[in-house]
Amino acid sequence: MVAALDVPTLRSQRLILEPLSSAHTAGMFALWSRPEVCEFSGGAIDIEGRPIRLPARTPEDSDKIIAFFAHGAARGARFRWAMLTRNDRSFVGAVGFNALGACAELAYHLRPDYWGQGLMTEAAVLALNWLRRRPGAVEVEAFVEPANLASVRLIERLGLNATGETADGADRYLMALGV
Repeated sequence: MVAALDVPTLRSQRLILEPLSSAHTAGMFALWSRPEVCEFSGGAIDIEGRPIRLPARTPEDSDKIIAFFAHGAARGARFRWAMLTRNDRSFVGAVGFNALGACAELAYHLRPDYWGQGLMTEAAVLALNWLRRRPGAVEVEAFVEPANLASVRLIERLGLNATGETADGADRYLMALGV
């Protein structure tokens, strides 16, 4: 059995990344109830493997996402950080890993009212720096739908390169984590 993750709180100039928990219910609902956030996110499942309806219609819908990542963190498999602004602790999004291992999968979502401000770049750099220090982490991948141009630009800015592979309509990007 894999050990539970001890997810640290990380800080940058404008953000605090803290382990996603039930304390973030209102922020997760504000994020996942927006159709434009769900447009390129793919499906979501609960801890029993059942689909979660998106966009979320109630906080209970988005709470299932929180529970999914809390359960994944307890199993050492996956997790998310809640992205909060340093100045007023506003919930702006979530960043983390859909899978951990030699090849980790980076994933992220940002509230539309914060798009275009560089916050996700700042958060992703923190997440990748954490991953580089993780024993056994060799590379990171991300899956991005080609029509999600802002996400394609972000992934390329972070240094991930298109592999030419696709999964469920999303292009795979990859980067070695050499120090």
